[in-house]
Amino acid sequence: MADELAADHPEITVSIHHVDAIGYDGGLTGLEGYTDLPILQDDTTADVWNNWGATWRDVYVLDGDNHVYAVFNLTTYSLADSANYAALYDLFVDAASAP
Repeated sequence: MADELAADHPEITVSIHHVDAIGYDGGLTGLEGYTDLPILQDDTTADVWNNWGATWRDVYVLDGDNHVYAVFNLTTYSLADSANYAALYDLFVDAASAP
């Protein structure tokens, strides 16, 4: 999706990252074979998952000021469904274009 966004909307910048929860770092070594996303490991200093109230497979879409614009859960809204894919795609475009 990141490549598609860049090709379709060169006027905006969208950066997608994977944030691994504290205690789940054991599978990181094999994860890079499944994704080309940058992988960030949460820790007790940042404590992103707890501070944001994240749940498994949440996608946090941030605006240009790094404020949460939307939360989209991939378990509830599988990207295998083209309508869900389009909805998440549109959230990225809308957030990047928001004033």
